[in-house]
Amino acid sequence: MNLNHDDIAALATVIAKEVGAAISAQSSSSRWLSLREAMEYAKVKSVNTIKHWINEGYIYGFKRSGEWIIDRESIDDWYESEKY
Repeated sequence: MNLNHDDIAALATVIAKEVGAAISAQSSSSRWLSLREAMEYAKVKSVNTIKHWINEGYIYGFKRSGEWIIDRESIDDWYESEKY
């Protein structure tokens, strides 16, 4: 099998996406998420949505050293509840 430069570049792109997805899935298994990770995990488009949910008490999060830490399980619990 002979691959040209374009084939190798396309293959590298596919591999990079797969590795990124695997890393993302691995970090999602952690209970504590960054604000950005929580946004991606909850599938929302704005960090303000996550902050609003924290302020309303729907999910649990706090600031540590200036960075938001969000409890992934609280997102799961809220999604599974009827409050959603």
